[in-house]
Amino acid sequence: MERITIKAIKRTETGKNANHRLRQSGNIPINITGNGKSTLGSVDAKEMAKTLNTGVRAATVLNLNLEGDAEYPVIIKEVQRTPGTNSVRHIDFYKISPNKKIIAKVGINTFGSPKGTKAGGQFEHLIHELKIKSPSEDLIDNINIDVTDMEIGHQIKVSQLPMPKSWEVLLKGDPVVASVNMTRALLAAERSEKMAAGKDTAKGKKK
Repeated sequence: MERITIKAIKRTETGKNANHRLRQSGNIPINITGNGKSTLGSVDAKEMAKTLNTGVRAATVLNLNLEGDAEYPVIIKEVQRTPGTNSVRHIDFYKISPNKKIIAKVGINTFGSPKGTKAGGQFEHLIHELKIKSPSEDLIDNINIDVTDMEIGHQIKVSQLPMPKSWEVLLKGDPVVASVNMTRALLAAERSEKMAAGKDTAKGKKK
């Protein structure tokens, strides 16, 4: 997937009033940090809204084109929104360096219809996001899991997820990400069948 490029301009004015004027003009104040440095800038509000609506996550590597500087890779560190309207007020970007490990949250998506659900089981997707530490070049937005072959009783744990070997998972233990379990109705039906089979066996012995 081709990286999205964000065009930004530098700004020197800071403070509440300056940021308000910036927003009134249709722009969003941004801050770019990395390598011990911090740079102030602004981006077009409409263009940035389009970018955020594409499903950009904290682990999505973007290209930032800041006027006067070379284009470089960044990730979104934080998005501040206005309560009520949910409009973007401010964005913090983090400039990433090659071979340097960074902490990010990666999405976990599932696709396919589990076989177990057709037999009466219930599919559960328990973990939707994974916190990891990774070299910037190995970052991906999402982990996609095919759950088509999952039968009743099957589980997928964090250790079974397809991920680069360079990742360090920042999570204790090995929790279940997705599972197909018996429903209460299925368990009740199974108990009834066992009870009926037990009664039949008892009748046979009496004879």
